[in-house]
Amino acid sequence: SSLKQNAIQLKEKELNLHNTNFGSLGTQSAVLAGFAVTALIEFGPPPEPRNKYLELAYYACVITSLVTNLYCVAGSTFLSVFATNLALRGPDGSVERAVEGMHEERRNVFAAFATGLASLLLGMIFVAWLLMSTEAAFLSTFIVAYGGYVTYCFGKRTAKRFAFSEEDRREIDDFVSTVVSRFPLMARPMMMNTAPAASEEKKEV
Repeated sequence: SSLKQNAIQLKEKELNLHNTNFGSLGTQSAVLAGFAVTALIEFGPPPEPRNKYLELAYYACVITSLVTNLYCVAGSTFLSVFATNLALRGPDGSVERAVEGMHEERRNVFAAFATGLASLLLGMIFVAWLLMSTEAAFLSTFIVAYGGYVTYCFGKRTAKRFAFSEEDRREIDDFVSTVVSRFPLMARPMMMNTAPAASEEKKEV
């Protein structure tokens, strides 16, 4: 029973880790969604002549950022609420099922967050060409593009640094088999310690 409790505690820690990650991601997505709403409402079309193609690209990027960030907020909330409810109130094996479900669905939420951030950066480039002079638009485009590239490289390098294959992922079965395999090694010193005591008792008899 203690072995099973230790295995469940490992899965509970993983569940808490996913909840923390989704909570942070949902908070950041809500902030980006607020930026997108502000950019959508506060944008004033430039005077004539108006470049309709740049306006179309700008609005498309802002709407895409808003929708994907709201999807990320909703997805993070759904996963945290329903997975936690399953883990705490479900039948036996619900903790493992909840953790595996959150692990499988995390990629969709991460992809939505990345799409929302990239769309917002692209919208900044398009609005720069709509409202600024040519020189200022060139400078703004370079700064935004460089910042987006640095962010992408940092994220890629970080993911690669802490990446591991699914075969190496710790499972409950691996934990149980590892502990069970150590039982003979743990029992051997105990048997060696009890053997002298038993022999002494025989001598006394």
